[in-house]
Amino acid sequence: MGYQEYANALNHLVPLIQKADAAQLEAYDKIISQMPELSIYTNLSRRFNFPQAQNSSLTPLLRGTINLYRQSSLNEQELGQEDDFRRSGLGWVIALARIEHGGIEIGYQRNVSPFNLEHLTEIERPAFMELLLDGARGHYWAMRMDPMTHLILKGEVVKVSSQTALAYGRRAVMLQRMLETLNKMAGATFTPVQKKELQTWYNDMSEVREGVSDIMYETYKVAIAQQGGIEAVDLKGCPQLVDGIRRDISLGRAKIRLKK
Repeated sequence: MGYQEYANALNHLVPLIQKADAAQLEAYDKIISQMPELSIYTNLSRRFNFPQAQNSSLTPLLRGTINLYRQSSLNEQELGQEDDFRRSGLGWVIALARIEHGGIEIGYQRNVSPFNLEHLTEIERPAFMELLLDGARGHYWAMRMDPMTHLILKGEVVKVSSQTALAYGRRAVMLQRMLETLNKMAGATFTPVQKKELQTWYNDMSEVREGVSDIMYETYKVAIAQQGGIEAVDLKGCPQLVDGIRRDISLGRAKIRLKK
């Protein structure tokens, strides 16, 4: 499914449930729950819990990150031994559409209201919160385990193209918006330890964005000098990310690395 499909799901299902009474909602939910193809799977980050984490063939980076993942205070707990993390129902379908639609908008549009929370329905709220945390968790650990992320943090302009840097920066922006939404909607439900870990995730993504700014400056510094500033350079990418890059370079935050 793509952007338009998620938009269609929201545009049709949200008005439907807003007009439905309790009996109708129960009927809709029962119908969807009986359709396996509409099942939603959660705790997707569990794929990072490799049983061979201590295997000497794994890089130190990967082994260390897996151990951090296992110690995380934000990992999802099973509902029981038979829990396969498969969820079903009307609320789950709408919540997934809202998160996917919002994630795309954050990456490609300016001045968006992340996830259109003003239209969030009560039937989808619990599922939305669970999927939002699951999505943030999955994106964070995927980036932590990706060697490219660490090349960006080091500003390795020779090994990271500007297009790749922008793609990773867009993902960092999306993850930060997800974390901000989590804090806004459910901040009071997290323990102090969990809040601290969520803040660490947010800060780590800020560092990724700073690394992206460094790479973009190193890549385009000649053009920036020739054209009289970063504002004259036509950067294409996530609007929030590009705005941040321009701001970092204009304020001198992007660093120049001199070759030895």
